[in-house]
Formats: sequence, C-alpha cells, structure tokens
Amino acid sequence: MFNFLRRFPVALWPLYLLLLMLLLTALGEPLSHVLRFDQQAINRGEYWRLLSAHVVHLGWAHSLLNAGGLLLVAWMQPVGAAWRWLLFYVVSGVLISLWLYMEGSVNTYVGASGVLHGLLIMAAFFSHWLAPWRQNIIMSVITAKLLWEQTAWYSADGVAQMIGGYVVVDAHFVGGLAGLMVVVWARLKKNTNASAHS
Repeated sequence: MFNFLRRFPVALWPLYLLLLMLLLTALGEPLSHVLRFDQQAINRGEYWRLLSAHVVHLGWAHSLLNAGGLLLVAWMQPVGAAWRWLLFYVVSGVLISLWLYMEGSVNTYVGASGVLHGLLIMAAFFSHWLAPWRQNIIMSVITAKLLWEQTAWYSADGVAQMIGGYVVVDAHFVGGLAGLMVVVWARLKKNTNASAHS
C-alpha cells in the first residue's frame, strides 16, 4: 500500500474521514439516530448533533456517494496542514446545521455532502498539482451546480431515490459558500502580499 501511495500520492486526511464515515455507517441506524441533526433533540440540548450529523448517513448508498467526494479531495492533494482542513469541516458543518436550525423547514438531516461541496472547491484551489485552468474549471462547475440547485429547474428525485431520503440543497449551498469565501480570502491575501513585495 505504501508503495502505491509513493507512486500515486494522495492527501491522507480525507481517507481517514472516509474510513470514519464507513465505520459509522457499518454501526447502523441506531447510532445514526443518536448523531443526526434533529430539530426537537437540539431543542432539548443535544447540541453535538450540530456537528455529528455531518459524519453519519442514511445508508450505504448515501455513505459511498460522499466517500467518492472525499476520494476526489484526496486525489487533488490540497496543500496545508490536516488540522486546518478538519477545522473547516467542523466550522462549516456547524454553520450548515445552524442555518438548517434557524430556517426550520428540515426536521432531520444527515450526510457530509454540504461540507463536501466546500471542501471540493477549496481542494481544487489549493491543489498541489492541478494547473490553474483545471482549478478554475472544477470550481466553476461546482459553483454552477450550487446555483442550479437553487432554481426551479433542478430536481433531486433521482438522487433521493438512490440514497433513500430527501436532498437538502441548502446544505450544499451553505457549505459551498463557506468554501468559496475561503478561496476569495486566500486570493485577496495573495494579491495583497504580491502588491506589498512589488
């Protein structure tokens, strides 16, 4: 395995997250019910659900779909310490949950897809090896998907049937927006530093 990673290097922290998600899926639905976003449970003070909802899933189809997203993140090899990426995972996950809680139309929610949209945008921008034009294409495609999901022309029926539940596109939008804000901040910081040294 280590020879494979030397020949085809990937970021390791997304793989650790992937293994955690698969383990939690294997432990079954009772655990998912304890960890999922649940409006009534949060009202009772079970605040851990604001974060834990983003590492549990509806079932194997849902979990494997998001595992594929984490594999893409690993493949893009984003630079930066693992703790920074995990911090984004935590912060964006809580922000998504707070939005869903305040908006109020979603009673229960599970899944990493909201956070993943932000991670994919950031992974493309901070990729160790992607050419700038490839970075821009990936970020543009994900941003276009986020906007499309907010229109009347988008239908999530196919995905919902596959994963066995409804798709919360607002979670995608909030997570993606968080990732875009990090990218904009990084670009502004880079331009400011370049101007200071010119």
